[in-house]
Amino acid sequence: MKLTGGQIVAKALKANGVDYVAGMPGEGTWALAESLLTADTDIPFIQVIQEQSAVHLADGYFRACGRSLAVLLPGTLGHSKALGGIACALADASAMLVISGEYSEGSDCRPAAPARITKEHVRVASIDQLPQALRRSFDTMFSGRVGPVSLDIPATVQIASIDVRLAPATLRATIEVQRVDQQVNVVALREGGASQSTEDGSGDVSPLKAQRPLAELRSVLESDAILVVGAGKLQALIREMFPVYESRSLCAASACMSGWAVPAAIGAKLAMPARQVVCAVGDGDFLQSMQEMAVCVMHSIPVVFVVFNNSGYVSLSDVQTPLLEQHRAGEFNLPDGKPYAPDFAGIARNFGLEAWRVEHASQLNPTFIKALNSKGPSLVEVITARGSRVN
Repeated sequence: MKLTGGQIVAKALKANGVDYVAGMPGEGTWALAESLLTADTDIPFIQVIQEQSAVHLADGYFRACGRSLAVLLPGTLGHSKALGGIACALADASAMLVISGEYSEGSDCRPAAPARITKEHVRVASIDQLPQALRRSFDTMFSGRVGPVSLDIPATVQIASIDVRLAPATLRATIEVQRVDQQVNVVALREGGASQSTEDGSGDVSPLKAQRPLAELRSVLESDAILVVGAGKLQALIREMFPVYESRSLCAASACMSGWAVPAAIGAKLAMPARQVVCAVGDGDFLQSMQEMAVCVMHSIPVVFVVFNNSGYVSLSDVQTPLLEQHRAGEFNLPDGKPYAPDFAGIARNFGLEAWRVEHASQLNPTFIKALNSKGPSLVEVITARGSRVN
């Protein structure tokens, strides 16, 4: 049987239990993308809007189920946009295979992903090396402390063909890669659960304090629901007061990386489609990756996004001394000093999501229920007060 390099990659991914490939096609990876999109490949390709989001999506997928995805990035430029996400995956022991391809061949080609931010970087020089390189990549990914592995497959190797008979066993890793049941960023259940006190969020007041919507959200979620948490003080607050009843139900990047939560939540829902998946994220964090709502709409992925809108990066502005009555770094303000915030609910509707804006406590419960019962992706924008002294 004559197979191209791209077809060998597709067969190896299937043999190792990879259910999705996330990424962006581009120069250097067109042949791989075409191989994945052929009718007999049976591996859905999830095209994201920005390269780093593909890495975060794969990260969230692994945290939710313990299985790996493949990420397809175009050449050196695509990798450069995703380096922070790959480093975050390495720090948190999240497994993924990051595949890229240089468009041009030459002795001056450099590895697209520095080895120090992956467990291993492998460059395939010829098609006959490809089956062994793929098998070795999956072995490396799951041996010892799991982590990302990068594989550079030049365009010439992707389009080359070879007469080869490849049974799945010849491509499959020697260790079990179907599921890794290590605990990744999971808060252990305490007796009786965490406190859900709403004493400083009681009453139908506006703007809300963050504790109240979190408590209301927990009250309507199923016990095995997955909460993907964004960066900043929201993460610390959830760890303090949000009960977790099942393993892999709380996903948070230890690097507190802004822009991680939205694509990671999409990955978690792909991994566990039968469970509720909610992304709790601040407005500044959400602005860095909200374009990935388009992925939810295009692929009918019903994630619920809860955006805590306090007009800025509160965790950044809080490091300044409270004695200074000046414009604080991290706040989003107009020239006259009034708080600025986009209409996130309106933006979400324009993307094709169902969306609601919540300003009062009495709106929380019925709105969360509507969002969770939505047949597609949805968003709840919750207007919250600024500053840790009120949040």
